[in-house]
Amino acid sequence: MKDYEKVSPIILPEESFDKDYIIASYFYIAKSDEDIYEKAKSFAVGQTIGTWVPVPGITDEMKRKYGGKVVSIYDIPPVELTPDLPEETYHIIQIAFPDENFIPQIPMLMVTLLGNDVSTSAQVKLVDIKFSRKFLKSFKGPRFGIDGIYDYMGLNSQRRPIVLNMIKPCLGYSAKEGAAIFRKIALGGVDIIKDDELFADTNYSSIKDRVRLYKKAANEVYGQTGHLTRYCVNITDRFDKVLEHAKTAIDEGADFLMINFVATGISVLQALSEMDEIKIPVVAHYATAGAMTESPFTGISTPLLLGKLSRMAGADMCMFSSPYSTYPFLKRRYKQIADMQRLPFGNLKPTMPIIGGGVHPNSAEKIVSELGRELVLASGGAVLGHPMGPTEGAKSMMQAAKALGEGVTLAEAANQKGNEALKVSIEKWK
Repeated sequence: MKDYEKVSPIILPEESFDKDYIIASYFYIAKSDEDIYEKAKSFAVGQTIGTWVPVPGITDEMKRKYGGKVVSIYDIPPVELTPDLPEETYHIIQIAFPDENFIPQIPMLMVTLLGNDVSTSAQVKLVDIKFSRKFLKSFKGPRFGIDGIYDYMGLNSQRRPIVLNMIKPCLGYSAKEGAAIFRKIALGGVDIIKDDELFADTNYSSIKDRVRLYKKAANEVYGQTGHLTRYCVNITDRFDKVLEHAKTAIDEGADFLMINFVATGISVLQALSEMDEIKIPVVAHYATAGAMTESPFTGISTPLLLGKLSRMAGADMCMFSSPYSTYPFLKRRYKQIADMQRLPFGNLKPTMPIIGGGVHPNSAEKIVSELGRELVLASGGAVLGHPMGPTEGAKSMMQAAKALGEGVTLAEAANQKGNEALKVSIEKWK
C-alpha cells in the first residue's frame, strides 16, 4: 500500500456522496495560529472512534468502517496567503459520519454530531446535515402532509391560509372558563383553536376536561353558524404521560395534538407521530428551541432543527416565529425553515408551516407574499385584543385569510361589505 493510501480521517466530497455517510456542516472559529486542518481531523476522530489521546485497540479496519472523515474545510473569506491574518479565523467544516455508527434514530444522531464536545475540545455550531438516502428512508415523516391537512380540514377547494388562534391568557383558567373563551373565538369562524404552549395538563384544568368542554362549545357553534372550529390540545409531558394524554385526548374527540417537541425530545414527537392509533395530525411547537439555536458558536441552526428534523420526526405542522414580532428573528431564517419543511426531501411528505409571533392582518399579508398561501397563520393577541372583541378579532383574521387566498389585497378587502372587523384590524396594527 502506498503511503498516501493509508487510512486517514480525510475523504473527498465525491467519495463521501457515493457512500453511506451523513455529512454534517459546522461553523468553527479558530485562533489564527491554530492548524484548522489538524483540528478538523481531531474533531472527526473524537466524534467517532477516538478521544483526546491515542488509545490502544483502534485498528485500521475500525478507522475505515467507523471513523469520521473530514470532507471539506471552507475558510471565510477563502484566504490563500499568510500576511495580516486576523486574531481569529472563521471556517465551515464538513465531517462525514458513517451510517454504520448508528441504527437510524435522532437521539444518537444528535449525540454523534454534537454530544462529544469535551473529548474533541471544539466549540462548533451544527448548521446543516446532508442525510444519506439509506438513513433518510428509515423515517416515515408526516402522516398527513400539506395535502392531507387541507383534506382533513375540508379546505382542498380553497387552499387558502389556515387561521389558528392560541387562547390568551396563556393559562390560569378552568376548562369551563376556557370553553367560554373558545366559544367567543369560534363564533368568529377561525379554523383551529389551540392551547398555548405554556398550558398542558394541570390540576385546575385537565386535558380530559378541556377537550370535552371545548369540543362541546365547538359543536354548539357549529349548530349555530355551520362552521366547525377544530381544537388542538397541548399534551406536552414526560414520555409515558404524552402517550397517555394523546389517547385521552383522542377518546374525548380532539382534532389535533400539540407537543413542545424540543423540550420533550425529538424522538418523543417521532414516537407519537408513528403510533398506529393516532389518526389525527400532530403539531410540533418550537418552544425552548432558542436555547439550542441562538448562539452563533454552539448548538444547532433553526432551519435544521425546526425544518429537517421536525419533518423527519413526523410533524404534520410545525410552528416557528415570524420576523414581524418584537423578537429579533432573522427574516431569512424563517424563509429557510419554511423551505426545509416543504421542499422535496427523500420520500417524506411536507410539513405545513405555522407562523406565529406578531401575526395580524397586516403582517399576514407580508407572510403570505413571502411564503405563499399554503401555511397556517397563528394569531393570538390580534384576535383576543381586537378593539371590537374576540369574535370580531377572529373574523378579521378569517377575512384576511380568505382575501389573501383569493389574491385580493387587504386594502381592497377591507372596503368590502361586511369586512368592518378587518378594516379596524388594519388600522389598529398598521
